Amino acid sequence: MFDEEDQEDYEGMSDARFNSELKRFEKMITDESAIYFDAEMLEQIIEHFIIKNQLKKALRAVEVGLQQHPTNTTFKLRKAQIMSTTGQLKESLLVMQELEKIEPYNPEIFITKANVFSQLRDHSKAIKYYLKAIEIANSFDLREELEEIRFDLAMEYENIHQFEKAIEVLEAILEYAPDNEAAIYEIAYCYERTGDFDKCIEFYNLYIDNNPYSFTAWYNLGNIYFLKGNMEKAIWAYDYSIIINDEFTSAHFNLGNVYMQVEAFDKARDAYLECLKIDPNDALTLSYLAEAYERSGDFENALKYYHKSRDLNPELAEAWLGTGIVLDLQLKTQEAISFLSHATHLQPENANYHHVLAEALFKLERYNEAEIALEKCVQLSPDYNEAIILLTKLKALFSIDEAADFLLSMENMQELSLDVRMYLVALLWQVRQFTDALLLFKKEYLIDKDSAKTLFLYFPEAEQIPEFIQIIENNNG
Repeated sequence: MFDEEDQEDYEGMSDARFNSELKRFEKMITDESAIYFDAEMLEQIIEHFIIKNQLKKALRAVEVGLQQHPTNTTFKLRKAQIMSTTGQLKESLLVMQELEKIEPYNPEIFITKANVFSQLRDHSKAIKYYLKAIEIANSFDLREELEEIRFDLAMEYENIHQFEKAIEVLEAILEYAPDNEAAIYEIAYCYERTGDFDKCIEFYNLYIDNNPYSFTAWYNLGNIYFLKGNMEKAIWAYDYSIIINDEFTSAHFNLGNVYMQVEAFDKARDAYLECLKIDPNDALTLSYLAEAYERSGDFENALKYYHKSRDLNPELAEAWLGTGIVLDLQLKTQEAISFLSHATHLQPENANYHHVLAEALFKLERYNEAEIALEKCVQLSPDYNEAIILLTKLKALFSIDEAADFLLSMENMQELSLDVRMYLVALLWQVRQFTDALLLFKKEYLIDKDSAKTLFLYFPEAEQIPEFIQIIENNNG
């Protein structure tokens, strides 16, 4: 309700007279005496205390104003605003209801009501009163007030994830105030949330043109380029963010993530190490650093940093999973399983964790446990192709018929990968359902010629079966 512009206005009036009156007021409070004050001067004193966050004194000044100038509604409004700031929301609304009857065309009343309802998380009412305030401000052509009210309304739409509505409101601000930096920044954020990354980049660039040293803007721009898959531009933006503020850990961390994506593991490691120089006790960064060592083949350092990460945060599942993966790569699969099992215990709804555990169990021929882990994985993620194939392979070890029936029962077969369908072709042939196997293969081959390579991967014998070769030769044109 009160910002830096208010501060500047009152600082401009803080001449010798204001200072003198302020001292008189302070003395009155101390002496518990009664001194008369001009209404305008009292308003200035109230604003001074509010801006200084001296709310008890502000409320005392309001009480003096109400006693000495009972018809001046500004004092009631300030009382309601102070109440809303101190959490007396219902009391604030009661005062506001009185004021609304007296001054139905005062936009500040509706702004304050909207602010209170926002704090109460009654977003529909908050929006209703912001719109009412905009209507009044519009009718009186209060351009500056309109900007502020619209911005608050946009924030309210963001609170309920109505980002398209927020964009409309922010665009209305920028139509009349194209250099409103807060609106530019927020509209970029809203475009990000709606998935319109090109528009998002456009507005972040516009903001950066006006604020080239905003390390957070460069960082956000890097995030959008990362989401778009433009790793080169993401690195460029993160680098600028770090140049401006080399202690901004998020930029170092995300830069490391980009380097991991492009498999520049040494550079990823360096980025995470820079992050740890600033915050050496960040368990997640330690876990990511360990993965960078793991991916570059330095298992000793990988285990070292995974261990540090687990010590700092025993609940961080990534560190337990990573430890298990490294031990498995070192052919210590038996030892790995205890870490992988604990990771699934920490994140029971993570399908990937169950799949990694199942692979390790499968290696040790602990088939019953592997089957349980795979079934859980597929239950959590019905289109997890690798898990479906491994579960089918496991079933096929005991019964080809059961394995084929399992794949035939998949209702989402057409949404699954080509690998799954070609594995089904192989199984159908093995259970002597020749016609079904050939029909499915022909259907897939007409869509994608790589079907043959995939089939031969799972069923090498097919290269010697005339019926499959004939389908390939007849449909090569």
